[in-house]
Amino acid sequence: MVALGALQTLAYVHTAWWPLALLCMAALVALLNRSPPRRAAALAWAYGLGWLAAGVWWLYISMHDYGNLPAPLAASAVLALSAALSLYAAAAGAAYARWRRGNGFDAGLWAALWLLVELARGLLFTGFPWLSLGYAFVDAPLAALAPWLGVYGMGFVAAAVASALATPARWRAVAAAGGVLVLLQMAPVPRFTKPAGELSVVLLQSNVKQDEKF
Repeated sequence: MVALGALQTLAYVHTAWWPLALLCMAALVALLNRSPPRRAAALAWAYGLGWLAAGVWWLYISMHDYGNLPAPLAASAVLALSAALSLYAAAAGAAYARWRRGNGFDAGLWAALWLLVELARGLLFTGFPWLSLGYAFVDAPLAALAPWLGVYGMGFVAAAVASALATPARWRAVAAAGGVLVLLQMAPVPRFTKPAGELSVVLLQSNVKQDEKF
């Protein structure tokens, strides 16, 4: 399950691989559908741990290479942060397993719970909004929703689609999810800005090494 969560982060690096994020989350939901609340919490926590640790590994470099923190402590700090933030996902997993009905209601339930996960992680205790699900879909049909719903709204729809793919009525769910994506792809993208003439810009970048700049 940790590996499945880590696999999802590839969609953030290679944005053309956005279906991978849907498939990974659909696999998680499929497992939650067969789990009691306590096991669902553990599965969602492990998924979140892999997803966050693989996505914020660069914090190790910041703390070890530039902050001179010993390597074991830096690695432990990254894991501890990921483990703590994954508690939100664990709570969502437990709530989903407890309240799911085994029908179309479940897609909306999981999407709502996932939205709460991302809002809590992004806003509470100063917030840590890195790796919100919507960022994986900047080159996907869901990007048409960005001007209207923002990254959290994109994550909500993506979670609903992923959950629909994991429902027992699989082919109907696949058809419905595919229809949503096709409609979004065909939707016109609104223009929120307009050209205002030429702008002269000068860019200056200093040649100071990262370990010397502070």
